[in-house]
Amino acid sequence: MLACNQGAWAGRPLGSEDAGVADFGNCQIESWTEHAGREHAFVAGAACGVLPGLELGVDYTRPRPRDDVRGEAGMALKWVPESWKFKTSAGDLNFGLKLAQSFAHPVDHHWRGAETSGLILASLAPSDQWTIHANLGAVRDRESHDSAGLLNLAAVWAPQEHFLLFAEVQANTRSETFGGTVKSVGGRWWLIPEVLGLDLTASRQSGSGSTLWTVGFGWYGISL
Repeated sequence: MLACNQGAWAGRPLGSEDAGVADFGNCQIESWTEHAGREHAFVAGAACGVLPGLELGVDYTRPRPRDDVRGEAGMALKWVPESWKFKTSAGDLNFGLKLAQSFAHPVDHHWRGAETSGLILASLAPSDQWTIHANLGAVRDRESHDSAGLLNLAAVWAPQEHFLLFAEVQANTRSETFGGTVKSVGGRWWLIPEVLGLDLTASRQSGSGSTLWTVGFGWYGISL
């Protein structure tokens, strides 16, 4: 469960990816703790707008216990060009692409590549209160040489400026390698709207009897 989200991290509190990037010259920092039964993990990540429409993200995960894996890390590039943003009768529609590579540090081996993934991103905002995100892509596991298709869907409701709720589903076509379908719900409280937020999520993977709880924060709009 502590590795239920394929590929590198996405913007909190979602596991699905939104079709948006940090502004050029701005960064964001996110960190959270994960708990599932007796297993725990601490995750920290950062992303920066390195060019207009292009974002580079990195993350590090420290699991506990560390009997099999000492640590995990990820790197991702997300591209959302201005020409892929449209105003439609259904609302603002954005498209993007994301490429990600994750790494693992087993106890008996040095750091090595773990998974490579690619996603097509779409975000639709039919109103000021609602946003829908969809991801379609593929992932490949280096150790098993298995590949799978990915589909993520998320709906976000923001009834007021300081608060939002969401529900999402993350699925793949090869659960024996990449885990079963993950269903999540959660919320975020903005201490400073669009700048500093605290969030809580609960996720359940099909075939697992444990609920994955996460508590985290995000700091956005940090100028370089």
